[in-house]
Amino acid sequence: MKKAEYSTLDTQTLKRFLDLAVKKLKGEWLLVGGTLLPAVGISHRSTVDIDFVGLTKAETSQNLELMELAESMGLPVEAVNQAASFFVHKLGYNSRELLPLRQSKNCRIYRPSCELYWKLKLARLTESDYQDCKQYYLYCTKNGDAVDGKKLKSIISIELATRKTKSTSADRRVLLERLADLIKE
Repeated sequence: MKKAEYSTLDTQTLKRFLDLAVKKLKGEWLLVGGTLLPAVGISHRSTVDIDFVGLTKAETSQNLELMELAESMGLPVEAVNQAASFFVHKLGYNSRELLPLRQSKNCRIYRPSCELYWKLKLARLTESDYQDCKQYYLYCTKNGDAVDGKKLKSIISIELATRKTKSTSADRRVLLERLADLIKE
Protein backbone atom coordinates (compact mmCIF):
# COMPACT_ATOMS: atom_id res chain seq x y z
CA MET A 1 0.00 0.00 0.00
CA LYS A 2 1.33 3.41 -0.89
CA LYS A 3 1.67 5.72 2.08
CA ALA A 4 -0.26 8.95 1.95
CA GLU A 5 1.68 12.18 2.16
CA TYR A 6 0.60 14.01 5.25
CA SER A 7 1.67 16.92 7.31
CA THR A 8 -1.22 17.25 9.73
CA LEU A 9 -4.09 15.07 10.84
CA ASP A 10 -7.58 16.38 10.30
CA THR A 11 -10.61 15.66 12.46
CA GLN A 12 -12.06 13.23 9.92
CA THR A 13 -8.86 11.14 9.85
CA LEU A 14 -8.68 11.08 13.63
CA LYS A 15 -12.31 9.98 13.94
CA ARG A 16 -11.73 7.26 11.35
CA PHE A 17 -8.69 6.10 13.33
CA LEU A 18 -10.75 5.91 16.55
CA ASP A 19 -13.57 4.04 14.77
CA LEU A 20 -11.09 1.45 13.47
CA ALA A 21 -9.21 1.23 16.77
CA VAL A 22 -12.33 0.53 18.82
CA LYS A 23 -13.29 -2.23 16.34
CA LYS A 24 -9.88 -3.88 15.90
CA LEU A 25 -8.06 -3.46 19.20
CA LYS A 26 -8.69 -5.05 22.59
CA GLY A 27 -8.41 -3.67 26.08
CA GLU A 28 -8.21 -0.15 27.44
CA TRP A 29 -6.58 2.81 25.67
CA LEU A 30 -6.13 6.49 26.41
CA LEU A 31 -6.10 9.30 23.84
CA VAL A 32 -4.00 12.28 24.96
CA GLY A 33 -2.02 15.16 23.50
CA GLY A 34 -3.13 17.55 20.80
CA THR A 35 -5.18 14.87 19.03
CA LEU A 36 -7.56 14.63 21.96
CA LEU A 37 -9.04 18.01 21.15
CA PRO A 38 -10.42 17.24 17.67
CA ALA A 39 -11.79 13.97 19.09
CA VAL A 40 -14.03 16.02 21.40
CA GLY A 41 -14.90 18.59 18.74
CA ILE A 42 -12.24 21.26 19.36
CA SER A 43 -10.35 22.24 16.23
CA HIS A 44 -8.13 25.08 17.39
CA ARG A 45 -4.82 23.82 15.95
CA SER A 46 -3.38 21.06 13.81
CA THR A 47 -1.26 18.13 14.95
CA VAL A 48 0.88 15.56 13.17
CA ASP A 49 0.54 12.50 15.36
CA ILE A 50 -1.92 10.52 17.44
CA ASP A 51 -0.89 10.13 21.08
CA PHE A 52 -2.51 6.79 21.88
CA VAL A 53 -1.59 4.91 25.06
CA GLY A 54 -2.25 1.29 26.00
CA LEU A 55 -3.07 1.25 29.70
CA THR A 56 -1.67 -2.22 30.52
CA LYS A 57 0.95 -4.60 29.14
CA ALA A 58 -1.81 -6.44 27.27
CA GLU A 59 -2.49 -3.34 25.18
CA THR A 60 1.20 -2.58 24.76
CA SER A 61 1.60 -6.00 23.15
CA GLN A 62 -0.75 -4.78 20.38
CA ASN A 63 1.69 -2.17 19.06
CA LEU A 64 2.08 -4.11 15.80
CA GLU A 65 -1.70 -4.07 15.29
CA LEU A 66 -1.69 -0.35 16.04
CA MET A 67 0.92 0.28 13.34
CA GLU A 68 -0.98 -1.91 10.88
CA LEU A 69 -4.11 0.10 11.62
CA ALA A 70 -2.27 3.35 10.80
CA GLU A 71 -0.81 1.85 7.62
CA SER A 72 -4.25 0.59 6.53
CA MET A 73 -5.41 4.22 6.64
CA GLY A 74 -2.50 5.36 4.52
CA LEU A 75 -0.73 6.96 7.47
CA PRO A 76 2.92 6.37 8.25
CA VAL A 77 3.31 4.03 11.21
CA GLU A 78 5.03 6.79 13.19
CA ALA A 79 1.79 8.80 13.02
CA VAL A 80 0.74 6.81 16.09
CA ASN A 81 3.00 8.13 18.84
CA GLN A 82 3.67 5.82 21.76
CA ALA A 83 5.98 8.24 23.62
CA ALA A 84 3.08 9.54 25.71
CA SER A 85 2.82 6.06 27.23
CA PHE A 86 6.04 6.68 29.14
CA PHE A 87 4.66 9.87 30.71
CA VAL A 88 1.21 8.45 31.48
CA HIS A 89 2.73 5.51 33.33
CA LYS A 90 5.43 7.63 35.00
CA LEU A 91 2.88 10.12 36.37
CA GLY A 92 0.34 7.48 37.24
CA TYR A 93 -3.43 7.84 37.17
CA ASN A 94 -6.51 6.37 38.77
CA SER A 95 -9.70 5.10 37.19
CA ARG A 96 -11.57 8.33 38.08
CA GLU A 97 -9.20 10.20 35.74
CA LEU A 98 -10.30 8.12 32.73
CA LEU A 99 -13.45 9.32 30.97
CA PRO A 100 -15.13 7.17 28.29
CA LEU A 101 -14.66 8.33 24.70
CA ARG A 102 -15.46 5.23 22.58
CA GLN A 103 -16.39 1.67 23.46
CA SER A 104 -17.03 -1.69 21.82
CA LYS A 105 -17.42 -5.20 23.18
CA ASN A 106 -13.64 -5.70 23.41
CA CYS A 107 -12.19 -2.21 23.55
CA ARG A 108 -12.55 0.98 25.55
CA ILE A 109 -10.95 4.26 24.55
CA TYR A 110 -10.78 6.93 27.21
CA ARG A 111 -9.96 10.60 27.38
CA PRO A 112 -8.18 11.99 30.44
CA SER A 113 -9.78 14.12 33.11
CA CYS A 114 -8.81 17.78 32.90
CA GLU A 115 -6.45 17.28 35.83
CA LEU A 116 -4.63 14.34 34.20
CA TYR A 117 -4.43 16.17 30.88
CA TRP A 118 -2.84 19.19 32.57
CA LYS A 119 -0.37 17.02 34.51
CA LEU A 120 0.76 15.49 31.21
CA LYS A 121 1.09 18.86 29.49
CA LEU A 122 2.64 21.00 32.25
CA ALA A 123 6.02 19.28 32.36
CA ARG A 124 6.78 20.72 28.91
CA LEU A 125 4.26 23.60 28.62
CA THR A 126 4.91 25.33 25.34
CA GLU A 127 2.53 27.96 23.96
CA SER A 128 0.63 25.23 22.08
CA ASP A 129 0.45 23.13 25.28
CA TYR A 130 -0.95 26.18 27.09
CA GLN A 131 -3.59 26.61 24.38
CA ASP A 132 -4.44 22.88 24.54
CA CYS A 133 -4.82 23.05 28.35
CA LYS A 134 -6.99 26.15 28.08
CA GLN A 135 -9.23 24.67 25.37
CA TYR A 136 -9.63 21.36 27.19
CA TYR A 137 -10.40 23.11 30.49
CA LEU A 138 -13.11 25.16 28.77
CA TYR A 139 -14.48 22.01 27.11
CA CYS A 140 -14.52 20.05 30.38
CA THR A 141 -16.25 22.79 32.36
CA LYS A 142 -18.81 23.34 29.60
CA ASN A 143 -19.33 19.56 29.18
CA GLY A 144 -20.18 19.13 32.88
CA ASP A 145 -17.06 17.14 33.77
CA ALA A 146 -16.10 17.26 37.43
CA VAL A 147 -13.17 19.70 37.29
CA ASP A 148 -11.38 20.28 40.58
CA GLY A 149 -10.11 23.87 40.46
CA LYS A 150 -8.18 23.48 43.72
CA LYS A 151 -6.41 20.42 42.36
CA LEU A 152 -5.54 22.24 39.12
CA LYS A 153 -4.08 25.15 41.09
CA SER A 154 -2.14 22.67 43.21
CA ILE A 155 -0.75 21.01 40.07
CA ILE A 156 0.42 24.43 38.86
CA SER A 157 1.93 25.32 42.26
CA ILE A 158 3.82 22.04 42.38
CA GLU A 159 5.08 22.59 38.84
CA LEU A 160 6.25 26.12 39.69
CA ALA A 161 7.98 24.94 42.88
CA THR A 162 9.61 21.97 41.16
CA ARG A 163 10.82 24.07 38.26
CA LYS A 164 12.30 26.82 40.48
CA THR A 165 15.28 24.60 41.05
CA LYS A 166 15.48 23.89 37.31
CA SER A 167 15.39 27.57 36.30
CA THR A 168 11.91 27.93 34.83
CA SER A 169 11.95 30.35 31.93
CA ALA A 170 10.00 33.57 32.35
CA ASP A 171 7.79 32.62 29.38
CA ARG A 172 6.90 29.27 30.93
CA ARG A 173 6.16 30.87 34.29
CA VAL A 174 3.82 33.35 32.54
CA LEU A 175 2.00 30.47 30.83
CA LEU A 176 1.55 28.67 34.16
CA GLU A 177 0.23 31.86 35.75
CA ARG A 178 -2.18 32.39 32.83
CA LEU A 179 -3.52 28.87 33.37
CA ALA A 180 -3.99 29.56 37.08
CA ASP A 181 -5.97 32.71 36.19
CA LEU A 182 -8.37 30.61 34.07
CA ILE A 183 -9.48 28.41 36.92
CA LYS A 184 -12.84 28.99 38.54
CA GLU A 185 -12.96 27.28 41.91
